[in-house]
Amino acid sequence: MIRKTLTLLIATVSALVLIANLSCTGGSRQPMTQRPIEQVLKAHTDSLMAIPGVVGTAIGEFEGKPCIRVLVVKKTKELDQKLPAVLEGYRVVVDETGEIKALDRK
Repeated sequence: MIRKTLTLLIATVSALVLIANLSCTGGSRQPMTQRPIEQVLKAHTDSLMAIPGVVGTAIGEFEGKPCIRVLVVKKTKELDQKLPAVLEGYRVVVDETGEIKALDRK
């Protein structure tokens, strides 16, 4: 009887730890980062910008927490599938901006 109770207790605690871990990482299995968001953005900007349709990256805020914003010409399902939901523990938010062009300074 004690063995069954102990096994059930261990299984319950394990499940609660797993749920807590997933909720802290936005549902991904990627661990929380120890690096500042500026370093994470710098490390990933080149690979994000290499995805067709991405026109920029930025640091932003989502639900009161820092996030990485990815600026795209047009949001599509295909593009959403190519972009990560989380980078090193920071949520990735996709913003549709249209084309971004430099101003012609005269």
